[in-house]
Amino acid sequence: MNDRIAILGAGSWGTALAIELSRSGHDVMLWGRDPEVAARIEADGRHPRRLTGYPIPPATRVSADLDEAFAFGTTVLVAVPCASLRPLLAISPRGAGRGLRLVSTGKGIEPDTLKRMSEILAEHYPEAAVAALSGPTFAEGVAKGDPTAAVIASKDASAVEALQASLSSPTFRLYRSDDLVGVELAGALKNVVAIAAGIVSGLGFGPNTLAALVTRGLAEIGRIVRSQGGQDRTVQGLAGIGDLMLTCTGQQSRNRSVGEQVGKGRMLADVLIEMPEVAEGARTCLAVPRLAVKAAFEAPIAEAVVQVLYERVPPREAVERLMTRTLRRE
Repeated sequence: MNDRIAILGAGSWGTALAIELSRSGHDVMLWGRDPEVAARIEADGRHPRRLTGYPIPPATRVSADLDEAFAFGTTVLVAVPCASLRPLLAISPRGAGRGLRLVSTGKGIEPDTLKRMSEILAEHYPEAAVAALSGPTFAEGVAKGDPTAAVIASKDASAVEALQASLSSPTFRLYRSDDLVGVELAGALKNVVAIAAGIVSGLGFGPNTLAALVTRGLAEIGRIVRSQGGQDRTVQGLAGIGDLMLTCTGQQSRNRSVGEQVGKGRMLADVLIEMPEVAEGARTCLAVPRLAVKAAFEAPIAEAVVQVLYERVPPREAVERLMTRTLRRE
C-alpha cells in the first residue's frame, strides 16, 4: 500500500523514517524547521548533519512550510522531540483533524501534566485518528535497511490496521496493538532506565550490575504501565523489553550516553549542551516519581536518576541506596 506521508521533524529519526518510507515506494514529504537544512537536503540528497552517510531517495520532497506538510497527505508522522511538540502544534494549521492519521514517534512524558504525546496530539486535533509508533529502532539501523520490528498502537482499530499495512515493508515490520497507553509509557520509561544503565557503566560496574538494573527497571516499568491501564503483554514485547534491551546496551543510545558521562563525574547541563540531539529520559524522569506517587507505589530507579541528575546525589551513593533498600520478595 503506497501512501502520501508527511514526516514532521528532520532530526535523525525523522530522516531515517523518510529514507525507509521513500525506499518502500511511498510519496514522502520531510518537514524541517530550518529552511537552510531543507535546501541542503534537496540540493545534496543527504542531510547536512544527521545520518550523513545515507542518501535520501530523490523522490523525497523536503519543505520548511508546515502548512504544506499538513496538506500533503492524510498520514502525518510526528518525529520532533517531546518538548517541541506543543510549540509545533501552536504553529500548526488549525482544525478538528477529521480524516487525519497522526502518528507520534516521540518517547517521553510531559513532566508538568504527566501527559503522553498522543494525548497532547488528541487535544489539538480531537477528530484525528491518533497512533503511536515505538520499539527497538535506532535511526541508523532503519536508514541502513537493517531488518527492524516495531509496534504501531491506537485505540482506533481501523486506523491502526491501515497504518500497519501502509508503513510495513520487508525491512520494517510493524505489529499492531490497541494498548496505546502501554506502548507510549514503555517507550518513555525505558529511556529513564537507560540513563541509569549508563550511570552504572560510567561508574565502572560490570555486567552483573547492568543485568540487575535492567531487570529491576523492567519491573518498575511494568508497575507504572499497569497502574495507568496498560497491558503486561506490551511490557514483555517490542515496545517494552525489546526497546529497553536496545537502549540500555546499544552504543548509539543517547540516554545511555548521558548516564555514562554523568556516572564519570560530569554535570548533566554540560553533557546536554554538547549533545546534537535530545535525550528524552533526562526530562521524562521528572514525571516518573509523580506517576508512582499517584499510583501509591515506589519507583526507586527513576527516583535515583532524578536524585543524581537534579539533586546532586553522587552516582555511587545512589547505587548504594538502591542496594541497601529493605529486603523483600521478588
